[in-house]
Amino acid sequence: MSLDLESRLRAFLASAPQTVHPVQTLEISHSAMSQTFHLWREPYAGTTSVAGVARAMRPVNFEIKLAGSEGHLDQKFSIAIDTVDPDNTLRNELDRIPVATLEKIVIVYREFLSDDLTAPQATARLQVEAISYVKGAANLTAVSPRLNMLRTGETYTPKDIPMLRGFL
Repeated sequence: MSLDLESRLRAFLASAPQTVHPVQTLEISHSAMSQTFHLWREPYAGTTSVAGVARAMRPVNFEIKLAGSEGHLDQKFSIAIDTVDPDNTLRNELDRIPVATLEKIVIVYREFLSDDLTAPQATARLQVEAISYVKGAANLTAVSPRLNMLRTGETYTPKDIPMLRGFL
């Protein structure tokens, strides 16, 4: 009998089975790139499926430092991706993006359980804020899309709104 995702996660987190492990995946896309990259840290090529769409995953070494729960809303993901391959495919595709573009690179982070690669247990849609290269690796800083960047310019003070005094 098949269990729903919540029950499977509860069993996974409570018992830590040796045969099941989390699988992190990255989807990197931009309109200037000629292809979308589907990467995972497994040592072999494979396939995942999201909403019925199969994706061929490329094995690549990468490290993700997930955003913490800091005291501000700018939670940053730090992603280091191995760019050493014979063709330098990822590095060449990242170089195709114009420096002066305002369009952000989109990264979709998904985490699956290794026994079911069709239902992601976590998904985060991110936009890249900064890229830096070191020998053999690309370091990306990604954040959630900043949807509300404009402010009203009004400052609410107890002088203008006396009822605020009880909340301060």
